[in-house]
Amino acid sequence: MNEGPLTGDTQPVGGHVIWLPTAAEMAELDRRATESGAIPERALIESAGREIAHAVQRRFPTGRVLVLAGSGHNGADALVAARTLIAWGRDVGAVRCGSSPPEPEVLGGWGLQLQEADLLEARLAEAGVVLDGVLGTGVRGAVREPAAAIIRAANAAGRPIVAVDGPSGADFTTGAVEGEGIRAELTVSLGWPKLGLLRFPARAYCGELVAVEIGFPPPESPLGARAITDGWVAKMLVPRPADAHKGRAGYLAIVAGQEGMAGASVLAARAAIRGGAGIVRVVGDPANREIVQKSVPEAIFVSWEDEAAVADAVSWAHAVALGPGLGVETGRRELVASILRWACEAGRPALVDADGLNAWAGEAAELAGSLPEGSLVTPHPGELSRLLGQPMGTVLEDPMGAARGAAEILGCTVLLKGAPSVVAEGNEPLRVATTGDVALATGGVGDVLTGLAGAYLAAGMRAPDAAAAALHLSGHAALMAPEPVGHAAGDLADRLPLARARVEATSPVAYPYLFVLPAARGSAEP
Repeated sequence: MNEGPLTGDTQPVGGHVIWLPTAAEMAELDRRATESGAIPERALIESAGREIAHAVQRRFPTGRVLVLAGSGHNGADALVAARTLIAWGRDVGAVRCGSSPPEPEVLGGWGLQLQEADLLEARLAEAGVVLDGVLGTGVRGAVREPAAAIIRAANAAGRPIVAVDGPSGADFTTGAVEGEGIRAELTVSLGWPKLGLLRFPARAYCGELVAVEIGFPPPESPLGARAITDGWVAKMLVPRPADAHKGRAGYLAIVAGQEGMAGASVLAARAAIRGGAGIVRVVGDPANREIVQKSVPEAIFVSWEDEAAVADAVSWAHAVALGPGLGVETGRRELVASILRWACEAGRPALVDADGLNAWAGEAAELAGSLPEGSLVTPHPGELSRLLGQPMGTVLEDPMGAARGAAEILGCTVLLKGAPSVVAEGNEPLRVATTGDVALATGGVGDVLTGLAGAYLAAGMRAPDAAAAALHLSGHAALMAPEPVGHAAGDLADRLPLARARVEATSPVAYPYLFVLPAARGSAEP
């Protein structure tokens, strides 16, 4: 019987520092742990197998368990899980799925017989749940036969599958699934969730993703990426003292909305206010004044045709956010350059998004020289490709590398939107989003993110913290939707206070798991 998601919730949770190692980083962590004597290799295998068994028993407490045991460590981990489940009274079978069997010692004398792969279909027909230990972290490119045939048969059997460490066939670094890949209902990642498992298409093959602690010591130095989690974001958020007033909550100037694009201004302003900004001034096309003031009566409207008023709004604000719906008409580049110049003179950080970035297409170095200290840029892949003068395919092929490169060129924090979105800051580990789904795939969501991150900048948060917190809370707001399709960006803005309350109330520990990520919503076909 399937007991449902292990957390009983649709919200991701995680503990202290959740690293996201690449396959190479994980192999090095494993090597250092065992060679240093911190923990013997067999102890890691034993710990991994027992944690996998616990996860299987919690999620699928009845029915025959069929273990698909490959030749490597994943196969050994799966056999320890099998042995443990047998000791608990479960009916367990195993099929040998590699060129050689895993080391026999892991069975500990329990007498489990590994049957040959030509009996696979018959054994699958008898199974209640399948444990995938076919392939591990070393996958590169399409899976070759006979492993590909084993994966096809397992998927076709219609039985729920639990993947050991990651779905066989998925690249644990890039997230690629170039040929056959196990379609798991639950993935139990060992030590930490692997970076590629948060990237698509692998993310869609994982089902629910949990990470279990098996005894690895902490890394000697930071890894390349870490997950943005509730516990981490709760520590970033600026608490509001009991005697707070609007002046201490942060003033934000939003420069957005050409004629006909007032909605961008409205969404950004609503998100900023819902995010806690004390006062918001919207600087925009005078044709939008009535729309903005009727839609967001809490905001103050400033015409961008009044240069003195605009300069005053920028120097008054604690932070400036510019770009949503700005347009690319003649004079926009001059407006953006002036805003940034005034922000520099006032010592105010700036968030530059959308058309604020398009105004500098192909001129990333010039933009870098115009940004105030502590600034943030929030492009989607198309905007980043135009800014850097690179083909879109280059950014999409390696978005994490592109974000890191842009942060180096621009000398500021870069939030690159995607699935997942990432935050790059100098030489610091990438921050990888763990919330949000296809509910974010609608117009205006970027404007909401701009307003929320701008509010956090105005409240005094550092740019990478403002970016990570805004990503996380807007993602939570998306996950609150009972269905992933049919929601407007304004819905997300209105859910932000509740999203923040949930994050602040969440325990930072996901015991007995280090980290839990719900299955990705959307089509069953990745």
